[in-house]
Amino acid sequence: MRRLLPLLLAAPLLAAGWETVEAPPDLRFPRDFGSHPSYRTEWWYVTGMLRDARGGQTGFELTFFRQGLDPSPPQPWASALRARQALAAHLALGAVGDRAMRFAQRVRRIGGGLAAASAEDLDVFLDDWTMRRRTDGTIVVAAADRDAGIALELALAPSRPLVLEGDRGMSRKGPGPGNASVYVSWTRLAARRRVELDGRQAEVAGTAWLDHEWGSSQLGPGVAGWDWLGVRLADGRDLMLYRLRRADGSADADSAGTLVAPDGSTRLLAASEFTLTPRTWWTSPRTGARYPATLRVAVPCAGIDVEAGPLVPDSELDATRSAGTVYWEGPVALAGSVAGEGYLEMTGYAGSMAGKL
Repeated sequence: MRRLLPLLLAAPLLAAGWETVEAPPDLRFPRDFGSHPSYRTEWWYVTGMLRDARGGQTGFELTFFRQGLDPSPPQPWASALRARQALAAHLALGAVGDRAMRFAQRVRRIGGGLAAASAEDLDVFLDDWTMRRRTDGTIVVAAADRDAGIALELALAPSRPLVLEGDRGMSRKGPGPGNASVYVSWTRLAARRRVELDGRQAEVAGTAWLDHEWGSSQLGPGVAGWDWLGVRLADGRDLMLYRLRRADGSADADSAGTLVAPDGSTRLLAASEFTLTPRTWWTSPRTGARYPATLRVAVPCAGIDVEAGPLVPDSELDATRSAGTVYWEGPVALAGSVAGEGYLEMTGYAGSMAGKL
């Protein structure tokens, strides 16, 4: 579903004064790879699996979240330093071999030269963390955090057409007007360059997934959180599912997904066409939150019946200093009717997301 979080806010998110997604968008690229400041919430999110020459595996996440703070036009007398938008970013590297996740986060107001998000193309930065699209279509990302002992520098080349999720890019998350986002994805990008963990650098190659999503008032009433899965299957297909989870644990009717064929064609999946069923559970030693550890993923119409298991079980990320929430985000491997790998995100287990997005 992509994604996330009520940036910088513990209070409920209100859509008054902001544009909302009411119909399939008139998308124009490269403009729509860039920022949409008339909408309150937006994110650019990339995850993937990387391998070094020795066979070591590292899962990674780099996400930029833009949050609008004031929808009114700036007044002539207002200070140029007044915060009208904020930008947060998360960097996480999960070393599969030692089953350890390392996490860093940052947040700044947009403006003043320290953080910005272009409205012309994908070009976003926060301090020295960057995500930019070159004219040849390659996306370059870079981020490092000395205290966490992690660094990431990658060039990402799309190997499959851009996917317009939902109805021509309109991804519905609830029954009411505006309970939707614009959501587009690159589900397969060839990734190359380097990572650093605890001072050890390695040249790496792998595959990544990039989501871009924006909106103002997305989740419908009664939704406490979600489970989002983005995986690349060994038979060449890609699968995205989001299960909107109600307070009683049941799936909301606006849960949905997309199945991407090897040629890039897509099939929308309604809530009735798939299930995500917890098989085992993991309890965080820090927050006490209880998350599914393994999930049975079944899409009968596509012949998919697999178990998604975590490669780094403790992938709980405490983002309370930037996005105001705690969530689980980590790499998973699939076993069953077809092999595969990708990323799983789970929110609302360490505190409800109701009213926040």
